[in-house]
Amino acid sequence: MNILFIIILLLIAGLTVWGLLRSRDEGVQIRTISICDIGEVYRQISNQHVETSFAVFIISPPQSDAEEPVEVQFSVEDGVTGLDWILMSESNKREKQRVIQYALSKGTEWKECEMNNWIYLRIDQGDLVELCTSLIKDLYDVEDVQLKYGGFKYP
Repeated sequence: MNILFIIILLLIAGLTVWGLLRSRDEGVQIRTISICDIGEVYRQISNQHVETSFAVFIISPPQSDAEEPVEVQFSVEDGVTGLDWILMSESNKREKQRVIQYALSKGTEWKECEMNNWIYLRIDQGDLVELCTSLIKDLYDVEDVQLKYGGFKYP
C-alpha cells in the first residue's frame, strides 16, 4: 500500500514538472539579442507560419527613460508576417509621427490597423528586416534589444 502511494505521488510530481517545463517552452520568452539577429528572428517566425505569433523588440535608448522603452514587433496575421508599431504605450504613441516619417523616408508607408481594441501601424511588404533593423539603429542608436516572443520556436 505504501509503495503504491509513493508511486502515485512520484507520477503526479513528474507530470507536474513535465507540464511546467512544457509550458515554459511554449509560453512567452525574453532574451537579449543583437540587432544583427533580427533577420534570424524574422526567418523563424515567417517559416513557422503560426498565426498570432509575435516577436517584440524592446528598445531602451541610452538617452531616454529606461522605464519607458519603445517597442516594434513582427507578427503573423492571416498567414503574413508584418512589422507592427503598437500604439498602446505612451512612448510608442509619442514616437508615432517619427516612425511614420522614417518609413516614408525609406519609401514605404504604415497602414493603421485595429485588432481586439489595439490600434497599431503595420507594414507587411518589402524588406521588413532591413526596415526594422535600420529603424532601431537610426532612430534609437542601440545595438542590443530585448526580444520578447511567443507562438514560435527560436533557437
